[in-house]
Amino acid sequence: MRDLPRKRIRSAVTALCAATSCAVFLLAGCAVQQTVPEPVPAPNPRLPVLIAERNDVFQSLRSLARISYRASGGRGAFDAAVLVRRPHRLRLEAFSLVGAALILTVDDGEVTGFLPSKAQFFRARTSRQNLFRATQMLLELDELAALMMGLPPVEANAAWDIGARALKRVRPDGSTDILTFDPDGAAPIRWQRLGPSGKPWYIATFEDFSDTPFGRFPLQITLETPPLQRSYRIRYDNPEINVTLPETYFIQHLPEGAVRVPLPAPTG
Repeated sequence: MRDLPRKRIRSAVTALCAATSCAVFLLAGCAVQQTVPEPVPAPNPRLPVLIAERNDVFQSLRSLARISYRASGGRGAFDAAVLVRRPHRLRLEAFSLVGAALILTVDDGEVTGFLPSKAQFFRARTSRQNLFRATQMLLELDELAALMMGLPPVEANAAWDIGARALKRVRPDGSTDILTFDPDGAAPIRWQRLGPSGKPWYIATFEDFSDTPFGRFPLQITLETPPLQRSYRIRYDNPEINVTLPETYFIQHLPEGAVRVPLPAPTG
């Protein structure tokens, strides 16, 4: 009978040791699971090649489009005919219920516009500032032409930092271009340009891709300019890619009876 308490004590100690060992084992197992690093996807060296190939292939566009915009002054939308011939040719005809509301043409020499309803005509030297006054988009002409062709407006053959689904490059002015690709790595779906402070200057998305003989083409392009609190969306309808567009499509002359006016000031 005197040994009974001792046996109980030994049994209790054995059980306590076993429980402690089990707890330590479980905690150790949890710690191991928490510290296992996620595998890092390998860089895809094909991405810079894809950007260069798309820049070479997509050269001209003719399409009807629905263009919508949003700014601090409000929002709106209109139908238009869009012609693009890279790197420096644009034509936009905005439609109204009674015909063309605006015919805008741009080449590497002049920005010209005609407002038929008001018989007003404007002409100015092509520059980033004048292009902004005419289109409300603060981009260089070659950047705007590329963007409207569904291409990120970047230097294709630059030295990129390559990721599994992204490219990154610091530009000479201190800004940074970042490209994001679809899961298949077949086309870029997002472009960002960040200022030297890291804040976004431009954000463009490319969506609803259509297969063409020249590769995948986005039917919807959205551009946001956070510093200006503006956004634009282009929705193409049956675009024709790499069609022949004569030089005359991108030149306008003063129509008979029209009055020359200054370029409009940006609004909104």
